[in-house]
Amino acid sequence: MFKARYIPNVITGTRILCVPCLIWMLFHHQFERSLILVLFMGVSDALDGFLARCYNWKTTLGAYLDPMADKLMLLSAFVAFAVLGWIPWWLAAIVIARDVILLIGAVSYHMVTRQLKMEPLPISKINTFAQIILAVSLIYTQVNPMHPQLLNVLMTIVVCTTVASGVRYVVEWSKRAVRAAQKQM
Repeated sequence: MFKARYIPNVITGTRILCVPCLIWMLFHHQFERSLILVLFMGVSDALDGFLARCYNWKTTLGAYLDPMADKLMLLSAFVAFAVLGWIPWWLAAIVIARDVILLIGAVSYHMVTRQLKMEPLPISKINTFAQIILAVSLIYTQVNPMHPQLLNVLMTIVVCTTVASGVRYVVEWSKRAVRAAQKQM
């Protein structure tokens, strides 16, 4: 029996299924459609989080699925943007490196503590928002050119929030791992 508390997970699952469509549209120059799709994906990200928080429709699956959907969408988009020449490769590499470092950190933390509770940090939420705004802007620019300086400012914000978020996670989760290891002694 389907329960209302699973609605955020269905929305998140839909976002995951949209990723291949988005990438296909980008490479086939369907920029208006890809803009609508990326806007839908961004709004659905906010909606599933809102429903989970406001109605307490939180699930363990959703705690893992939602950030995975965000990362899948953004990493795929940033690689596509680099391939298309819309952003420099080093920017895509920074975004990817941060997520690889966080994944390695999460696995390491789990190995030390035998637990892992997904808790996005505020800077991470800002980073995700900045990446979504940049993605929307890059696609929008293909439909209606924007001033290049605005895109440069958005890219700078993404670099700063990506690095700050990565550093903050490493520091925070390292402290937690040390505390957990000390408790086990």
